Amino acid sequence: MAAVFTLAGALRAQVSPDWTEPFPPFRIAGNLYYVGSKGLASYLITTARGHILINSDLKESVPLIRASVEKLGFKLSDIRILLISHAHWDHDGGSAEIKTLTGATYMVMDADAPEIEAGGKDNFQYGNSANTL
Repeated sequence: MAAVFTLAGALRAQVSPDWTEPFPPFRIAGNLYYVGSKGLASYLITTARGHILINSDLKESVPLIRASVEKLGFKLSDIRILLISHAHWDHDGGSAEIKTLTGATYMVMDADAPEIEAGGKDNFQYGNSANTL
């Protein structure tokens, strides 16, 4: 069992290079835009009442997401909701910084709320590390 936890920790530490490689932001359809990296998806939904960002990705992704949003002509500060697809560090690791920069309401599925509140430390995949999310 210890080997499984050790392997899981090692896998978590290995970030694929394309996860932090910039990718040109683009309009998908209507008011839906891609603002993620080459390997991690983030989406921006724009509305007149404020924008919705789906996934904050890694902590290192925040400047990339900001640049993508601005390249499309929008303001990061206009994001009102930060919606997380699921509670894994590679999809929500940048959430604290996005919340600080935007004041956005943070939303996760009910089943993921305990994982987010625990900071990922109870997730067997990442071990008992308090700094996983």
